[in-house]
Parts: sequence; structure tokens; C-alpha cells
Amino acid sequence: MRREALRTAVTGLWAKRRARALELEARTTSSRLAWDAPATTISLAGVHGGAGTTTLCLLLAEAIATVGEGPALAVDLAGRSRGGLAVLGGAAGQTTAEGTCAVAAIHGGRLERPFGVNEHGVRIIGAHPDGVEELDRSHETLVARLVEAVRDGADDARLAELARFAVREDRSWQALRWDNEQVVEAVARVLDQAAVHHALVAVDLGMLDGELLADMVGTRSHLHVWVVPGRAASLEIAERRLPLVPFEPAGGEAIAVWQADGSAPSAKRLSGLGDLRGCPVVRVANHGDPGDDLATRMHRCLSGITELCELAR
Repeated sequence: MRREALRTAVTGLWAKRRARALELEARTTSSRLAWDAPATTISLAGVHGGAGTTTLCLLLAEAIATVGEGPALAVDLAGRSRGGLAVLGGAAGQTTAEGTCAVAAIHGGRLERPFGVNEHGVRIIGAHPDGVEELDRSHETLVARLVEAVRDGADDARLAELARFAVREDRSWQALRWDNEQVVEAVARVLDQAAVHHALVAVDLGMLDGELLADMVGTRSHLHVWVVPGRAASLEIAERRLPLVPFEPAGGEAIAVWQADGSAPSAKRLSGLGDLRGCPVVRVANHGDPGDDLATRMHRCLSGITELCELAR
């Protein structure tokens, strides 16, 4: 009986010590992530499709917004693979990158709230997966309205109004469909406006599909993160691709390696990976089941996320 009581007392003591240690760690991490505006900008790109770039971008913003309690913005500029950030972040169907940049490109203006907000307070400029198709459909609708107006004998004022609207729509369509100087200027304007009001701006660049966009973001980036899954095949791709990528951000670089299930890559191999870009390599713990709550997944890999954030500062 005495032995049982002793075991219970020891277990309780260890539980209290563990709780105090976690509380201290949480306070320390919170102070390290308590950023203020103007924003630190972190850009991210994967070494291949499905590397987890969108997930890491979102978790970085989640950490600053919830642990650091600062305003954080995640931006989807992942080129052909756009659309995942808003869906993963729970802000799908809200303000999109297409709509935001159309306003900036056409009017040179600013939106009162050019972002969606998920349940954790993370602000997201997402992208509709079918954004270009949506613009195509809007063109078809506009043409139908013009044909109907002419057929019904609309007056000159009405036809002129539709013509002006068609010109504005056409400029929007061109700006958003192509990776050209117009869309780059529009996105740059949006990012510059956002930096003033946020502690973090995290930009998902996908696989650097758009050279002009990537270069523009690179000039504003305090840290660029190359995202690599910890699997053998992914590491091999990274070892071949990273030395060849001409992307040169204004700030520093880092390589984030997701820890995969099973054996972890050796320290020697990760060191060699860092030598390819002359930058540090950060191990990021497996965030677990994608079906889990975003905050739960973020806390599982908070140590790696915090290390990346500190490199950006």
C-alpha cells in the first residue's frame, strides 16, 4: 500500500514538473513569436509538387497569429498549383488573389479587407483553383449582355457603359492570366500595403512557376524557405535541383526538411544539402494527420517553425 502511494506521489510530481516545463516553453516560444508590424516576409517554394510548401506556409502564419498573437497573412502565388492555401486554411470562397489583384491592377486602389479570415484569425489571400476559368466564364456572360443590348436596341449611353466595362474586364483578364509586368505590379502593390498592417506575410510560391512574380517577391523576402520532404526520393530531387535554381532572394535562405515516417536523413546528408545553397537546414517535425485541427498540427512542429521564424528576423 505504501509502495502504491509512493508511486502515485512520484507520478504526480513528474506530471507537475512536466506541466511547468511545457508552460515555460510556451511562454518562451510566445515571446519569440510575438512580432509587430511592419511585416517580416517569408517566401516558400517546394523542390517538387506536393512537397508541403502550402502546409508550411499556412502553419507559419498560424504560429504568428495564435502563439505570437500578431496579425499574420498567408498569400497564395503558387502558379498553376494555386488553390490549396485557401482550402487548407478554411477560407475558401472568401476574397481571392484574382479579385484582389484585379482591383490593384485596374484601379490602382486598395481594398478595405483584401483577405479572407479563417477560424484561428489567420488572414489569407487565397486563389480559386479555377480562377482563370471563372474569368473566361465572366467574358462569355459579358458578350451575351452586349449581344442582348444591341438586339434590344439599347441607347448609346447603355452601350457605352457596357463597352467601358468590357475594356476593364479585358485588362483584368490579361493581367491575371499571364505572368506579365502588369500582374507583377499589382501583386507588389498588394504586398506592400499588407506589410504595413501585418507582423508576418508568408508567400507560397509553389515551384517558382512564374519568374517575374518570384523575382518581385524575392526582393521583399527576409527569408526564403526551400521545402523538402524527408523521403529519400525527395532528397535526391533536392540535391539535383537546388544548385541549378537561379532564384536569389534579397534576404537569407533556409531549407526546411519535413520529417517523414521511418528513418530520418543523416546529419551529414542534411549538411550537404545546406551547402548546395549556402544556408542552414531546419528539421520540421511531421505535423500529423491532415484531418487534425490546424492548431494541433502547428504545435506538433512548433520547434521547427520557431527556428525558421528566428532565421527570418
